[in-house]
Amino acid sequence: MLVRLVLLIGLVGLACSDRDDVEGIPTPSSTPGPAATATPASTPDAFVGSARCAACHPQAAAAWQGSHHDLAMQPATPEAVLGAFDGRVVEEDGRRWRFVREGDRFRVELQEGEAAPTRLEVAYVFGVEPLQQLLVARPGGRLQALPIAWDTRPVEAGGQRYLDLVPDVSTPPGDPLHWDGSGASWNVQCAACHSTALVEGYDADEDRFETRMAAIDVGCEACHGAGSRHADAPGDVPMPVALARFEPGAWLRTSDARIATRLAPPTPDREIDVCAPCHARRSALVAQPAIGAALLDGYRPTLIEPGLYFDDGQIREEVYVWGSFLQSRMYAAGVRCSDCHDPHALTLRREGNALCTGCHAPAAYDGPGHHGHVVGSRGADCVDCHMPERVYMQIDARRDHAFLVPSPQRSRALGAPDVCRGCHAERDADWLSDRIAAWRAAGGRPEGPRAHWSDALVAGPDAGRWRAIAFARDATALVRASAQLRLAQAGDAAPDFDSLARVADTGEDLERLAAIEQARTLDDALRIELLAPRLEDARRAIRIAAAEALLDVPPTAMQPAARAAFARARAEHRAALEATSARPASQVGLGLLAERSGDLAAARAAYHRALTIEEHFVPALVNLADLDRAAGDEAAALDGLRRAVEAAPDEATPRYGLGLALHRAGRIDEARGELERAARLAPEVPRFALAAALALDAAGRGDAAIARLDQAIARSPRDADLHRARVSLLRAAGELDRARAAAHAFREARPDDPTARALEEALAGGGVPGAVPEPAPGAPPGPAPSGPPSPAPSD
Repeated sequence: MLVRLVLLIGLVGLACSDRDDVEGIPTPSSTPGPAATATPASTPDAFVGSARCAACHPQAAAAWQGSHHDLAMQPATPEAVLGAFDGRVVEEDGRRWRFVREGDRFRVELQEGEAAPTRLEVAYVFGVEPLQQLLVARPGGRLQALPIAWDTRPVEAGGQRYLDLVPDVSTPPGDPLHWDGSGASWNVQCAACHSTALVEGYDADEDRFETRMAAIDVGCEACHGAGSRHADAPGDVPMPVALARFEPGAWLRTSDARIATRLAPPTPDREIDVCAPCHARRSALVAQPAIGAALLDGYRPTLIEPGLYFDDGQIREEVYVWGSFLQSRMYAAGVRCSDCHDPHALTLRREGNALCTGCHAPAAYDGPGHHGHVVGSRGADCVDCHMPERVYMQIDARRDHAFLVPSPQRSRALGAPDVCRGCHAERDADWLSDRIAAWRAAGGRPEGPRAHWSDALVAGPDAGRWRAIAFARDATALVRASAQLRLAQAGDAAPDFDSLARVADTGEDLERLAAIEQARTLDDALRIELLAPRLEDARRAIRIAAAEALLDVPPTAMQPAARAAFARARAEHRAALEATSARPASQVGLGLLAERSGDLAAARAAYHRALTIEEHFVPALVNLADLDRAAGDEAAALDGLRRAVEAAPDEATPRYGLGLALHRAGRIDEARGELERAARLAPEVPRFALAAALALDAAGRGDAAIARLDQAIARSPRDADLHRARVSLLRAAGELDRARAAAHAFREARPDDPTARALEEALAGGGVPGAVPEPAPGAPPGPAPSGPPSPAPSD
């Protein structure tokens, strides 16, 4: 489903109110935060606040005070607001924003088009460096982030001004990225990672929030867990989430070693599990995930996926460090966040190259023989070449944590950024590669750098190369899991069942999660065999993913124990959707569950709730249209699909649905055009190509239809529907030799498929196989209901 992603993590947006106080959102004068509550200390595992922690941990508290965590969210007081509220005006996208101060209150006057002026009160400020965003209150307990933020950098760096965060994007009313839209919602998009122990508190029936948290900022207990029992008896009760202290002596570099080694392995990723929920692109699976628990118990993270990362693993969109770091050799060697970052002050352990030469011998790495640049020049700093920056929100530069070794040839082949050309834009990859080889040879290292996992893709990222990466033991679990996911998304590789079963049973958490996506291509019996054990996996994300992958399998096909486990995992799936029900994608997911249980009224209600949250949410429009079609209301279905196409003209699914509706209405030429557009927009989706091919055949263009199927099968060689249709069209055209060859190709692609075997045997014997369906003119296969992105990037 190629839908527009509107549940963007940390997306900067917009907001407003024309009242001094809006129901459900306390103003800065009333409480320290939206429903900010410290649980009573008498309750086990209650949150007590950072002030109580500071009494026994003064050094950590002193380092934390004034840090980005401490200042993550603050009431809009004169001390906290950094922007100028002196009457200055900013204009963007047909809107006029005027920033004024009245005593200790900060207001924004908005004129948008021909609408009446709106007066907004800034309730909170968000962040501190390099920009500070403004949060304003809206009805229904919502806070929204304005699209205009204050650039906190000094004047000489271009700062001390208001900044339009999305200058090249038009966001009219009704768009999810409009200042009052769902993409700008603090409650959904940003709040969980700027406060402690936040609960969204969304009431889907009332469409309102009662968001609450233990502390307005990222305090001690955001990382260490609720501390009441430890605070009451610190000598007897340990900290709920006790992280290992930073010990410089944990790493040893002998006199003849180039790189230090860790003397003892880190605690099994407890630190990563604490940091990752706010430094990864992920979706939550419960209303309030347990602090310090395994990441996949509370979240489903996004892997190295197209659009988010480049094929060599470099960051593209805002993905928050975790996904780049976990693919790195640094992570594989045992490096963890606190080896480089002070977790309380959020400063680096050392400045400049000294941070790296604590483990990497200066003589080997901090000189021209290694980096090929004049000492002190740009390019001589380790981060210049190994941690390139990518800028978000106009001025917020984030460093890539994959620690890649520059490779101009690989970057060119994979279409990834070449860090060398950041300084040498006039040079091509051949010149740059020659220069690197020359200085490496001069430094006594003519052999070249160690291979990177993405080198396997340089000849072209086809399925065979991703398959090699999926089972490469020198790659990290994240990389192997991402390769499994790429294979599943491509749909053009026959998964080896035994290999897949080994990964699903014994792989690391991320590998088991990704293996489920590949298992979706298996026949029902094999899918059940592979996934039934995963319904009882130790990790919630894996249990839920297995349940999702089995939703279209009749429960009667499962053994009683598997049916019971499926029911439990499906309940967890529903609970996860309910916990994130403020997102339109989750409402669509709830609608799909209702459809599968036969409750069409509940499904329709869920799709309408999705449209209440976001009025042009394409999956909801498409699924409502499918319900209308099933109910016999073709006019309503056609109207809904036209709305979907208008909202998302470059998405394939609504055009596919519209093509089918036009076909049913007898408007064959219009239908063929829409189905062709859908197939061009999403050539990787077999059913779109199949529908386009059958529409061509219905129009009397059989040769073109067969050519379309040839192309689709080359891309998705295991798709049974494509194979059956090709054999059928060839047989109908009287081309029996080609039909036999096509049947043989079907059998080779799916050797365990009884239909493929019967088809080849029947044609080989000169018979007419009854197993081959005739394509019905004017009736391409119907659309599958479109569901939420998986995972839905949110929070």
